[in-house]
Amino acid sequence: MAPVTAHVPAPLVLVALLGISLVLIFAGRTAAKVVAFLAVGLVGAAFGGTLAAQYLPPYWSMIGLLLGFVVGGILGVALLALGIGLLVGYVAYLMALGFALGPTISLLVGVAFFIVGVVLSGKILTLATAVFGGVLLFDVLTRYGFGPTMAIVVAGAITLIGLWVQLAPQRRLTQPANVGGQPSASS
Repeated sequence: MAPVTAHVPAPLVLVALLGISLVLIFAGRTAAKVVAFLAVGLVGAAFGGTLAAQYLPPYWSMIGLLLGFVVGGILGVALLALGIGLLVGYVAYLMALGFALGPTISLLVGVAFFIVGVVLSGKILTLATAVFGGVLLFDVLTRYGFGPTMAIVVAGAITLIGLWVQLAPQRRLTQPANVGGQPSASS
């Protein structure tokens, strides 16, 4: 174990990892967006606070911090799709080069997959976080004493359920046809 966690009881670490794995499986896309918002928001707050301290009176520095945090956070979430697109495009480019398609064709394949990656970034992020959460769950289950086969079955089933929960269309409540005391056709 790492020196930082050496004083934390092992069962507590496993329970924390179990919780993280379940969050990634059932709400990974949302968790990734929250982390991106907070991480880039903190960088934006530092930048906004620095600018405000240099150019504004001291009592306005809090506005620079808040504005930097919000703008940075929004940029972080917006650039998440771009980052996923870059990753997908780069992997496609490398694979095309591996198939000896030549640099020009490989570049075109990479650009095409970049566009696909940006368009499908939400689904890709959902799949990636759920699979990572499933792998983490497998590790936790084997440490709890599950056999590898049983851990694969349980982690796989929970990961599939989590993917279904995340990818299922939003369930909306529909209003009945006669709402608000309006007369119906039979009245």
